Amino acid sequence: MTESVDVLGILAAARQIELFGIEFYRRFSECVSEENGAALLRGLGRDEEQHKEHLEKEMRRVAPDKDPKDASPGRSLLGILPEKAFPFPPDRCMTLEDEIKALEVGIQVEISSVKMYRGAAMMVEEPGVKRLLQKLTEMEDGHRKLLEESMQLLRDKGAWYGYSPILEG
Repeated sequence: MTESVDVLGILAAARQIELFGIEFYRRFSECVSEENGAALLRGLGRDEEQHKEHLEKEMRRVAPDKDPKDASPGRSLLGILPEKAFPFPPDRCMTLEDEIKALEVGIQVEISSVKMYRGAAMMVEEPGVKRLLQKLTEMEDGHRKLLEESMQLLRDKGAWYGYSPILEG
């Protein structure tokens, strides 16, 4: 494999995904009526913020003369259109059905993120970038599992998980 892979473009695409996740979980947490659900979503948003920071650090290492905000993402890698993914209007909060629909969207975004990170990790040879992308693959898969468990609980019991102290502590 040649090193013609656009490592900075891959990292920039990953950064865009994390920016979307930060905004998605922020907006979602503000609309969830139950505090346990809001706490879970705030925790996921904080995770996405940390992922973005790790990506920006790696971007600065790979291209020290370029501001991460100015790097062009490899659009073909994204596979996610964040502007189309918010399933609820910003001017009102959600019903239980809306929350389930939003969780379904979140799950699909996490699945797409895992697929993108896994594929990108196989494309790059630079060890630090490869390790970061592999780590992000695992973390986003963990987010997917949390969202799936939350959705199942919402469908079965009409309630979110009850462990907000862990999430917020």
